[in-house]
Amino acid sequence: MKRIIQKQNKPIFNNSIENLQSETKNWLSEIEYIKVEQEFLKELITDHIIGLCKSDNFSNAKLLLNGINHESKLGEILIASIKEHRINLALLIENIYLKKEDDFRKDQKLLKIEVDNYIQNFRYLKEQVFELVLFIMKNEKQHRLLAE
Repeated sequence: MKRIIQKQNKPIFNNSIENLQSETKNWLSEIEYIKVEQEFLKELITDHIIGLCKSDNFSNAKLLLNGINHESKLGEILIASIKEHRINLALLIENIYLKKEDDFRKDQKLLKIEVDNYIQNFRYLKEQVFELVLFIMKNEKQHRLLAE
């Protein structure tokens, strides 16, 4: 006679841990995209904007460039932290760190705050760069029109 063996269900918390994994994956994707944007903005400022700046705008452009470089370094640190956290979540899914689940959930909340702050800071910097570029483009257009 055959015995029917029931499939063991995963513990309920696995689903929510998998959601945390998914959230961290999205964070990494967002930060990787921001890295591309940062490189673009650095290139834009260094190769195209600084040469067109007057002295007051030049110092503003340098400050923005320094801010982007600083955020870029923070992004690398944040990526490393998220990757380490993802490893811990994967171990938790495999039931290796059951006693530390609360700690990992707290880490997730802290990382979420850091990621949100990082994204907000970058958006602010990007907005400032765009405003500077727009201002310089308008000035250049005026100079060209006056020269004609």
